[in-house]
Amino acid sequence: MGRGQAKQMDQQVNRPTIYQFKFGECVITNILEGYLHRDDLHPFVATNAVASEIEDLAREYQLPFPALEHNFVATIIQTPEKLIVIDPGFGGAAPAPTTGWFERGLTEAGYVLGDVDVVLISHCHPDHIGNVAQNGKLTFPNAQVVIGRIEFDYWKRGEGVSKMREPTLALFQKVLLPLEDQMRFIEPDDEIVPGLTAVNAYGHSAGHLVFKLSTGDKELILLNDATPHYVASFANPDWHFVMDDDAEMAAISRRRVLEMATIENLPVIGFHIPFPAIGYVERRGGGYEFRPATYQFNLP
Repeated sequence: MGRGQAKQMDQQVNRPTIYQFKFGECVITNILEGYLHRDDLHPFVATNAVASEIEDLAREYQLPFPALEHNFVATIIQTPEKLIVIDPGFGGAAPAPTTGWFERGLTEAGYVLGDVDVVLISHCHPDHIGNVAQNGKLTFPNAQVVIGRIEFDYWKRGEGVSKMREPTLALFQKVLLPLEDQMRFIEPDDEIVPGLTAVNAYGHSAGHLVFKLSTGDKELILLNDATPHYVASFANPDWHFVMDDDAEMAAISRRRVLEMATIENLPVIGFHIPFPAIGYVERRGGGYEFRPATYQFNLP
């Protein structure tokens, strides 16, 4: 092996960051906004389980323990009328060079910031709101910001916020609070645009929402942060993710949303599911299993 080859292998290898497909009357684009490597699979994915349980599950799925990769996957939906960005990532709040890639992905997908009509926020954690505004100006200059009323009001009050979430509150006050008069507030079951509906998934955050898309004869569910790990959160929905603000409520919401996807046989997209972050849900024992998509969405 020559020196040039050795040097090249020492550098970060490239990976896919854009996945785009037609779905009903829409075009959906998933963007790998970034990733973080961690060394705490336990207790990160399950604070109410013992390490050996998580290690056994990891080994079953050929995953290392305790190392993990935590993905951040934003979604764009192009309907016949609107271009909707859902949870556009960290932006200026990016904690590492391996995050904050949304705008690069937007360009690669064939769009520009001014094309975006709606920025839809599932909840107010940093990896979902950091890129909504930069230096007091909307990142997407022509877009309306849409967010759940319960979620916004919780962070606006700022009461009872845990120490872990103090930086989140500060970011909310910096990025979203100044935009209040420009926002549209929604409740569960409200339609954001024709065919895209908000669904209650409270727990991960006070007013966390998932979204259901119906287009033509097709439907899917955007799980957002209801499933923070593609194995553990499905295998045992009652396990508590370390980042859940109300872990008990989050577990109830997680099981309800996964059951909905299973009963209706709907594909799902998850913000923290490994890129390209789309697949199906099946029952397995007392829990569920995520089945990653292969070529299903590439076919006409």
